[in-house]
Amino acid sequence: MREHTKTFAFIKAMTIILVSLTSLQSAAQIAKAFDFNIANTDFVDTVKIKIWNGAAVVPVEINGVVRNMLFDTGAQTGFWIGKEEDWMIASGDSVKTVDSQKAMLKKAIHKCPTIKMGNISIENYPIIVDNGLSQYTCGIIDGALAFDLIVKKGLSFKFDTKDSLMIVTDRKGFFAKEEKGHKILKYDSSRPTFFVKFPFSKIRMLFDSGNVGGWFDLPQELLDRWCKSDQKMKQKIDEMTLHSDTSVLSSAGVFGATYDTVAYRILRIPQVEIGDLTFKDLCISTNTAMLKLGTAVMQHASLIIDAPKRRFVLLPHDGKSEVVVANKITRGLSFRPAEDGDTLGVARAIVKKGLDAYKKGVRSGDYLISIDGIPITDYCTFRLLEPHDDLMHYVLRSPEGEIKEVDL
Repeated sequence: MREHTKTFAFIKAMTIILVSLTSLQSAAQIAKAFDFNIANTDFVDTVKIKIWNGAAVVPVEINGVVRNMLFDTGAQTGFWIGKEEDWMIASGDSVKTVDSQKAMLKKAIHKCPTIKMGNISIENYPIIVDNGLSQYTCGIIDGALAFDLIVKKGLSFKFDTKDSLMIVTDRKGFFAKEEKGHKILKYDSSRPTFFVKFPFSKIRMLFDSGNVGGWFDLPQELLDRWCKSDQKMKQKIDEMTLHSDTSVLSSAGVFGATYDTVAYRILRIPQVEIGDLTFKDLCISTNTAMLKLGTAVMQHASLIIDAPKRRFVLLPHDGKSEVVVANKITRGLSFRPAEDGDTLGVARAIVKKGLDAYKKGVRSGDYLISIDGIPITDYCTFRLLEPHDDLMHYVLRSPEGEIKEVDL
């Protein structure tokens, strides 16, 4: 993983979809509202897709217009980023959703009359519409297709992240030949969770393909509970700790964003095993809200989701099952959008105490003015900057007006 990816850590947060559904009507009504159909049967189709930091972005046709939909295994149903459009059909039903600030909101369920995904037609696909993420996505994606395509309709997928292809089928056993000889990651519920082997524990994690560019997210709160109950585990975690302090946790969902001060650690983990893949010398930060793994893994392996057998299979690129990550997260700098109506800037710094950015005088709340000479006049200018591995020159301004220039 490139060093700058942690500098832009908020990028991965903006696609984390934290939606839980509680019925306002009867269970039968809700089941009907979320039902949809696949017009095709006995099919295999190959679709050219875009790979975005390991995540699959699928071009689909809706109402005669091509839209880019993130394939999000962490979402239970589809969603649309933006305002309601004329082609959407109101179902008359709604759900309660929990936003990133844990507030309950009532959201209407809409239907997409027809989604054309390659040669496949999906009819009456349910979506929740909200404009909450538009300031983060900046037109990169229009919405998301969810795990319901797998658990409700039994579609199996192969996401070839090397050649940017997606194969989708409703045939049982279609991927059996490719799966043979590879380690199996079984999931036994409506959400894709399976075990990942860390040096201190074997942990069941959610695979969230909406966690764009993310590695293995371990909440500090969870580590604290483990350390209290298991002294041997505490000793192992302490040995892997490079740095610990408090920081701002940034989390975003479809319906809001939140920033809380939390304790965190930076861990250097010698080895993590998932399926056929072994990641060595991996640094992660524990200032995260949920236990999950993200799409950084998919930069090194293609993925098969076998719906009838409820299993995932990772196919390492070029047969390389061992990856030395050797990533650096010592910069300790990320950014979030400024509040609406803030006239001093469009992006504000989040700084981890004791790390490079802090040592060079940057503080949380400083406004981003430019990067490598490019003025940051709107948040999307920052979001869409082409990343690189070299030192980047930041110009920032404190709320009191002090100009700070740092190379990180």
